[in-house]
Amino acid sequence: MENMNDNNQMIGALMPNEFVNLEKVPAEHMESNEPRKRAEWLNTSLVEKIAAVAIFPISYAYSNFAYSIGKEMKISFGIFVICFMALAEAMFFKRKRTVESWIFMVLTIVAAVSGCFTLSNVWGEGLPIFFTHLFAAYWVLCRSDRLAEGETSHMFLWDGITAFFVMTFKNIHQDIRAIISIFARGEKEEGKKRNVWGALIGIVLGIILLCIAVSCLKKADDNFGQMMDTVANVFRIEVSFDFVLKCVTSIFFAMYFYGLLGGCYRETTEHVVQRGNNIKKVIAALKKVPGVIWVILIGLFTVFYLLFFGLQGSYLFDAFSMTLPTQYTFSEYARKGFGDMCGVMVVNLIVTWLSTRTGFIGENKGLAKAVKIAVVILTIESTFFAVIAGLKLLMYINAYGFTPLRLQSAWLVVVLAYACVCILISVLGGKKTAKYWFIGSSVSLAALCLV
Repeated sequence: MENMNDNNQMIGALMPNEFVNLEKVPAEHMESNEPRKRAEWLNTSLVEKIAAVAIFPISYAYSNFAYSIGKEMKISFGIFVICFMALAEAMFFKRKRTVESWIFMVLTIVAAVSGCFTLSNVWGEGLPIFFTHLFAAYWVLCRSDRLAEGETSHMFLWDGITAFFVMTFKNIHQDIRAIISIFARGEKEEGKKRNVWGALIGIVLGIILLCIAVSCLKKADDNFGQMMDTVANVFRIEVSFDFVLKCVTSIFFAMYFYGLLGGCYRETTEHVVQRGNNIKKVIAALKKVPGVIWVILIGLFTVFYLLFFGLQGSYLFDAFSMTLPTQYTFSEYARKGFGDMCGVMVVNLIVTWLSTRTGFIGENKGLAKAVKIAVVILTIESTFFAVIAGLKLLMYINAYGFTPLRLQSAWLVVVLAYACVCILISVLGGKKTAKYWFIGSSVSLAALCLV
């Protein structure tokens, strides 16, 4: 028994007292971490709380756009774009404005105005509205400084995926969290809650006073009154199945839109950069194809293209002299092979990207030079296809005049040719040109929304 007591004393000396006698541990040391975790989960700023509430009527306007047609659809979309951009500006007001954020803000407005007023004969009514979604999502990333590399880069496709899927669905719960935090109790939150309710009361009072002012102006001018009545129809409440459906879908739209805005507001630059670096690691892991394989494959492409040029030389080169082959009309000559040439250019761009991203070269400088030469030759051939397609289209336009569809075709050829030029500059000069191609293509796309 004495040995057993000695052993117990030795164990007690080696182990902390709280493990030896749990009854003596103070109660405050036994408390759970759940309240702390709950407080951290509900920790939201005043801006987030206001935005979480404001996003619901904005989303209702988008829901009304989705279920309406004609004039009401366009007005609903215009209201949504204005309010969404205003909310985003309010959330990211303290963040630095970049040149790209200004560019894509203008592009978003141009596309939205074109879609609402049907200004574009080239893209029609629906495509400018679709382009507005693309520009707006990318603008939010630029405005919040949440691009993968801090600016537009060769990761622009990943940035688009981030805006529409990664950022939104990862943070789709943020709206609910911000709403709950408004009603959450806590000693330190009382002042913040008073600020939130004060802001909401101020907004409500401001809206009421604005409605009174608008009502007076409606009586002063009939045209203004008709326009305001049309705007009011967007938010007119009539209890019906359509109204319930719009309310339900607007909840999902609100969670989705706030997922993008709230995610960009809360996520740090380090997290965004780290996510981009993970994608780069995945792409780097794809470098499993020996560079020799790509040199051989690109060589085969080059040989087939040269063979095609040789067999179709007299037919293709008539475009350079603006001479119409005797066996064709202008329409037949322009249409024959135009889409196929554009398809070949797209295939060549994909081959170029794959060869540079999946080709394993190592420290073999000779092999690296061979891959570089192969890519340059393939890109020059692609540029040659673009020039031929453009000249054929020009002959067609000279014969039959300009139409919106022909301007679409011309835009496609110019964008593909511009991509080839950017690749040549990047490969030969070592400069990053993906940014300039993406911004240039976006600007030209938006410019056609006004034509």
